[in-house]
Order: sequence, then C-alpha cells, then structure tokens
Amino acid sequence: MASLLALTVLGGVVLAGCSPSTEISSDGPTEQGVTVLEEFFDHLESGQPAEAAALTSIDFPAEFVDDDFYMASAARPTDARIIDATGDDSYAVTATVEYVLDDPDSPVTATFTVTTTDGERTVSWSGAGRYGLIFLSSPGRITVNDTLEYSMSQEGYDLMLLPGLYDISYTDPTGVTWLEGDGTSDFTLAYPVEETPADSEVPENVGVTTSYISVNAYPEASVTTAVEEEITRLTTACTEEELTGPSCPPALREYGGSLVEPSTAEWFQEPDPRGYTIAEGTVHYTLAFSVTVGEEVFSLPAVYEGAVTRAEDGTITYTQSS
Repeated sequence: MASLLALTVLGGVVLAGCSPSTEISSDGPTEQGVTVLEEFFDHLESGQPAEAAALTSIDFPAEFVDDDFYMASAARPTDARIIDATGDDSYAVTATVEYVLDDPDSPVTATFTVTTTDGERTVSWSGAGRYGLIFLSSPGRITVNDTLEYSMSQEGYDLMLLPGLYDISYTDPTGVTWLEGDGTSDFTLAYPVEETPADSEVPENVGVTTSYISVNAYPEASVTTAVEEEITRLTTACTEEELTGPSCPPALREYGGSLVEPSTAEWFQEPDPRGYTIAEGTVHYTLAFSVTVGEEVFSLPAVYEGAVTRAEDGTITYTQSS
C-alpha cells in the first residue's frame, strides 16, 4: 500500500506520493490519524486481521480475526488511499478511503474515523463491526468464507467483520430452496456496506442493507406444483382405500369408515390451512380439504401435512406426517 502520510500544504492536506491536486480539507492536523489508517490497511492487505483489529475500537471475537478465516475472503483491501479527510488529531479524524477489492478498475470507498481517547487512537466505521445476519424463513444455513456456519435462528447473528470481500454461501439440507430460482446459492459481500446494493446485484431471496443481510429462501413454484400433484394422488388413493387407508390424513382415517359409500367421496380444496412452514431445518407443506360423501359432509377438514425434500435426481418427495 502506498504511504498515506499526510503533508500540510496551504492549510490543506495532501498525501505523500499523490498528485498535488489531491487536496484534502481539514479543521486541524490529520497526519497522526492518517498514519493509523495507513497501518490499519497495511495489516489488511498483508492478511494480518488480528493486528488490524487491535487498532480498532471493536472487541472482535477470535473467529472473525482468525488468519485462515480472513485469508479465505474473496478479496482483501489493496492499494488503499485517502481521498478526503477532516477533523483534528486531538479529537477525531474522519477519512474517505478508496481501495481495491476484486476489480482494480472499480475501487470501492468507505468512511473511517480515527478517534483519540486518552492519547490512544483507534479506527472505527459505520456499524462498528456489527453486521446483522437474519433468517426470515429459510431451512438452510449460511456459511461465510467456507469457515463460519450459521443455522436458522429467530434471534439472528452479529457478523463482526473487518473490511473485505466475503464469500457467502447458502446450503439447504432439504434441497428444496435456493437463493435464486436458477439454483444460485452463493454470492459475495463487500463490507463495510456503505450503500444498499441494487436488487440485481444480490440473489432474489437475499436482502442486503447497510446494517444487515436477510435470507428468506422459500420453495419455488415448481416445488409447490410437484407437492400438490402428489397430494392429489394421495386423495385419489385415500378414496380407493375407503377413507381409512395410509394415504388418508390422520383425522379422516379414524372417522372415514363411518361415512356412507366412501368410494363416492369428493375433495374440495380449502384456502386455509395451506402453505409452507419452515422450522429446525425442515420444510413442511400443509393443504386442507372439505370432504363430502353423497349428502354427508365430513365434520372436520381433511388436512394433509408433510415434509418436503428433493432427491439427488431433482425429484420432489412429499412425506405425509403420520
């Protein structure tokens, strides 16, 4: 990384090695704050996360500043340079830093602050290192840099990340959901997130904001179609079993035999309950019917509820709950 040492010129500040036209406004001297940022980015570029973290005001858990974890990032900041700085070394210096992640032709920028407290200078940025991971409704798990894994949790998680480009992947053990309808299950996250990315830049089942990432992976319409076709097969089989066989919903098995002429049963789909529930890594689908036999109407909804999985060959399996 090129030196970021600041030189005072005509009341402003320019960076050593930069063009004299790169003038930086300042309320006071910023050289010492810039020096701390120089050291911080040197450590990031060298793959020394613990050393970089030691210069911050953030209490990082050990797993986030592990060398192997950080080195597994899709990219680390390189070629950092300050393009604007304001403040005063005595209190705080706020700087806009431009650096390269994956594309040298498209550097990114982020804002950092070097704060002086009791003579000690520390680096911070928006979000103070805490970036939320929220599973709105997904049966799978998120893995960061192929190392840290997070399963669905109602409370969510805090990702304590240093600046970098992180590999994010989604794995659904049921095989039913993805981050994108075409089967995409991974993407990269440039952190810090200074602006909410456009929808086209992230998978459709992922939301990325400046403060959190949310995952809401639901089965695709093709899965629902396959499941409801299987339930239709079960209703036909249930009628052939005179409403008491294994293809029938549990409530109907118990009472169906008391109905007159069960072989004439008709099934009418009910609007509720219907749909998916996702819990503890399992996808369930529920579909209810009212059942009539001649002039008799079964007094309770006949409800199919079961687990949905996908086989290796892509076949959708619906396993009815007993």
